[in-house]
Amino acid sequence: MIELLVVIAIIAILAALLLPALASAKKKSAQTACLNNQKQLGLGMKMYVDDNNETFPGCASQSIYGYHPQDWIYWRTDTNNYPPFEKSPIFNAIPGASRATFRCPLDTDDSDRLAKSGAANGPYLYSYSLTGYGLSGGNNVGISSVFTGSTNHPTAYLFKESGVRNPTLKIMLAEEPGMAADSGNGSDVIYDGRWIPTGDPLTIRHNGNADVNFTDGHAQAVTPDFGADPANSEPDL
Repeated sequence: MIELLVVIAIIAILAALLLPALASAKKKSAQTACLNNQKQLGLGMKMYVDDNNETFPGCASQSIYGYHPQDWIYWRTDTNNYPPFEKSPIFNAIPGASRATFRCPLDTDDSDRLAKSGAANGPYLYSYSLTGYGLSGGNNVGISSVFTGSTNHPTAYLFKESGVRNPTLKIMLAEEPGMAADSGNGSDVIYDGRWIPTGDPLTIRHNGNADVNFTDGHAQAVTPDFGADPANSEPDL
């Protein structure tokens, strides 16, 4: 009996030593998958831009600009009034894309999203968003294009790839928090397909970092402070 207890104790000790390492390896694997998602989305964005006269798609905002067919992602859950997610322009630009391509494997809790979402549009069920400073003085700051007014006959404020200075330094696709606990400011969660760098925090779910995709197509992990600096996202800087 004593020998059995000793064996059990040894197993318990080994498990206590190994479990943190296994958990760390699992998180690292999930981050690798997240970075791969970002690379795939960056490729899809590049293909879209090349096929549309070097022009970026719409920002897919919640309410300021509303839905337009030119949005990069169709995220609204009311498919009676909006096209389904699978019709999204960037989804269709990526060979073999699925819903999982648009969501980090560690983004697993929707409770904060559901609490924040508007009844008409539903929650934003994905992890990534497109940089959209929007209009300033009638000019589109970028990176996304902006469409206002009628859904079928909008006023277009297009933003072109040539408007991005230092594309290796400019965040194009951000990873926002899905729940408040993963937020860089401790409260905000992802709300729509538009990332406003001056107000929307990056997530901290990857050991304090977020995975982002830059305008040149490369993806890497960055800190929330990096994302908050306009020099890393505003195209004309």
